[in-house]
Amino acid sequence: MARRRNPVVVWIATAASIGFGRIASYLPLPVARAVGRAAGRVAYWLVPRVRKVALANLDHAYGDSLTHAEKLRIARGAAENVGIVAAEFSRIPLLDSETIRDCVQFTGLEHFEKGRGAFLISAHLANWEWMAPALTATGLRLAEVVRPLDDPRLNRYVDATRTAQGVRTIGKERSGAEIMRLLKDGWIVGVLVDQSPREAAVPVRFFGQACWATVAPAMVATRAKVPIHVVTMARETSGRYTMSISPPVALSRTGNLRQDLVGMTQRCQDLIEAEIRKYPEQWLWLHRRWKERPRLEADWQARKAKDTER
Repeated sequence: MARRRNPVVVWIATAASIGFGRIASYLPLPVARAVGRAAGRVAYWLVPRVRKVALANLDHAYGDSLTHAEKLRIARGAAENVGIVAAEFSRIPLLDSETIRDCVQFTGLEHFEKGRGAFLISAHLANWEWMAPALTATGLRLAEVVRPLDDPRLNRYVDATRTAQGVRTIGKERSGAEIMRLLKDGWIVGVLVDQSPREAAVPVRFFGQACWATVAPAMVATRAKVPIHVVTMARETSGRYTMSISPPVALSRTGNLRQDLVGMTQRCQDLIEAEIRKYPEQWLWLHRRWKERPRLEADWQARKAKDTER
C-alpha cells in the first residue's frame, strides 16, 4: 500500500520547488549552477537517505572494485548533479537555438534518417532534462515519455516547462498507441530506461546485478520497425554539454518472442550501463535501481510456466 503523504508537507515541498526554479531562471547560468550544486551538497549531508541509497547502490554495482573514498566522491557528485539539474531545469524556456549552440555540442546527429521516426533510449545522466529541447532546437520533432507527478500543481509547472520549446510529452500510462502513431508520422520519441519499473518489465543484469528493466524499447523495435538510438548528455569540465547519438542499435532476433524481448532489453541496458560508467558521478545513484519486485517476479514465473506447458 502506498504511503499517504501529509498534504501540508506536499504543498510546502511543491511551493519550494517551484520557487527555487523561478529564482534560478533569473540568475546568470554559472550562478544558477553554483547554487544548484550547493543545494545538492547540502542535501547530501543533511538528508541521510540520500547518502544511504547512493552508497548502497554503489556497493551493489561496483563491489570492491572501487574504494570507499571513491564511492563517497561519486555519491557526492551525484547529489550535486541533481541540484544542478534542478537549477537548470527552469531555463528550458530560454533554450533557443543560439543558446543551445553555446551550451551543447552534438555528435552523431547524422545517424537520424530524415523524415523517419526513431526511438531514443537514455538515462538520468548529467542534465537529462535538456536533451529533448536541445534536439528540438536542431529542427527535429521530438516527444518524450514521462511519468506524471503525483502533485497536480507541480506536475503542471514541470510539464509546462518541458514543453516550452515544442517538445511533446506523453504520459507513461497507456502510451503505446500514441508512441506508435508519432513514430509512424516521423517523430522521434525518447524514454529514460535506467530506473526500476513497476510493470511491463523483464529480468536483466545491470552492472552485473539482477534487476528489472522496461521492455518498451524491445516492443517498439518489434512492432514499429524503427531504429533505436542511445542518446546521452555529459557535462564537461568547461560547463558545456556533449550530446552523443549512437548509430542504430543492433538487435538480434531468434523468432522466439519472449527470448527476443529479454535479449533486446539486455542489449539496451548494457549500452546504457557503458555510458554511465564513463561519468558515474553524473548518474542518479539516489534511485533504488535494484529494488526487488515480487509482483513482477511472480508474473514472470507464471508466464514461463505457461510457455513450458505448451
